[in-house]
Amino acid sequence: MDPLSITAACVSLTATVAKTSLAVTLFVRAMRATRSDLDGVSRELASLNTVLELLSEDAKDIDNFPLTLRKQITVILGNCELALVDIQCLLSKYDKPGFYTESKWALSGAQDVTKLRVNLESHKSALELALEMAAL
Repeated sequence: MDPLSITAACVSLTATVAKTSLAVTLFVRAMRATRSDLDGVSRELASLNTVLELLSEDAKDIDNFPLTLRKQITVILGNCELALVDIQCLLSKYDKPGFYTESKWALSGAQDVTKLRVNLESHKSALELALEMAAL
């Protein structure tokens, strides 16, 4: 796995972060009651974006990343992608505003998005650790 692959994966994931951020914003505008449930997701997306920018810059120097670390980073980036797609799918499941949809969100959607946020947060934290390891 060369550093260019990590950089390309970061760029691709940054685009997915932007798409997911837009989906979250549009969802909150359509269903205002979900704002508090999705604030944490928005913060994680912004934080992930920062980590991806740093990782992309640091990946240009191959000496920073041993082969095993590069492999792990690639796996984590793939997991982040899956987590973002899961968030988008969840939001599309509730994209028809109305009392019925808002009730369904309150019963299960809020819990589901919390699980996905925690999943995304753990992957972002793993990337942050990888950046710290590369800095040593």
